[in-house]
Amino acid sequence: MTVAHDDPHVARLFERMALLVSDGIGDPLDVHEHLVELAMANSPDVARYWKQVGVGVGVPDTAYKDGGPHLFPDAPPVRVFRTSGTTGSVRGSVRYSKLGLELKGIAIAANARRHLLTGDVRPAVLSFAPSEEAAPEMAIAFDMARLAEACGDPRFSAAVVGSDGVDFDLLARRLDAAVAEDLPVVLVGATFAFVNICDALQAQGRSWQLPAGSRMYDGGGFKGRSRIMRVDDLRVAVRRVFGIERHGNIFGMTELANMLYDASDTPVGPLGERPKGHHPAGGPKVRDPRTREHLTEGHGLLEVTDLSLLDRPHVLLTGDLGVAGPEGVAIAGRIAGSTSRGCSLTLDEMTGGAA
Repeated sequence: MTVAHDDPHVARLFERMALLVSDGIGDPLDVHEHLVELAMANSPDVARYWKQVGVGVGVPDTAYKDGGPHLFPDAPPVRVFRTSGTTGSVRGSVRYSKLGLELKGIAIAANARRHLLTGDVRPAVLSFAPSEEAAPEMAIAFDMARLAEACGDPRFSAAVVGSDGVDFDLLARRLDAAVAEDLPVVLVGATFAFVNICDALQAQGRSWQLPAGSRMYDGGGFKGRSRIMRVDDLRVAVRRVFGIERHGNIFGMTELANMLYDASDTPVGPLGERPKGHHPAGGPKVRDPRTREHLTEGHGLLEVTDLSLLDRPHVLLTGDLGVAGPEGVAIAGRIAGSTSRGCSLTLDEMTGGAA
């Protein structure tokens, strides 16, 4: 029997999930088991899939090319996010119910506070992405808005990508103001956006020495682009333009509700990718593509558990290569033959690059 979105059981599950992802309080295994039961009750396709491959194995991200499993067809979605796909390809989409979207916001904000805040200082958060209002179907725009609300000083924080591309004057004004206030700056956005913006600012002869405590977080990687940089080379470019000494990477997907941050600064992947760790709502693992067993060492398929996902199966099998090791799982790009996908393809174009 299916479970309705307004069923009291769902409300209680939402409360347990919110407490877990925000404060780390609760039993992740208990939440996992309830989410498995919900998915099997509300999605015959997921139930059949798990019967074939094993209960709890990640649902492939390719399932979302045609919308994928949505667990609350009785509740009209309040938000639909779409992957950018590639030229001529079908865009994937994911739907959020009211409770599902609220939970996503809670998870993004709580995770950002764990990584971005130091003491009582709220940094200037400058997002190399469009605003939520300008790009309502882009998950990264939603995520960056929640991140800035949770951590940023509202006087200085902004999304600096508009319909005409990067607003370099706005970026410069906010950076200059933060420097004048000696306020740390957090720059966050797609990996290739950093490349494009650094290239453009260098060509303009503009650079900053941002205040102590400033840092950058890039996400998305290069997704098969002809121009590829090692992690440390990107950091050198960002340091040259912004004077930043602290760096990190964020992994997010439209199909996921939360994001993964670096667990350490140890180079692991072929381009020096750093390992991602777990948060209260889950994290990455690596599956052997032949046996489907989890690996503690070596290469395989990246699988992400996200216990802040209410509207669809909470375990996702991505098309990315994972490298498992003692410090976490490094994400080393798309597996050969996988379709290049993700928000940052669109952002590459919006920030001026098509390398």
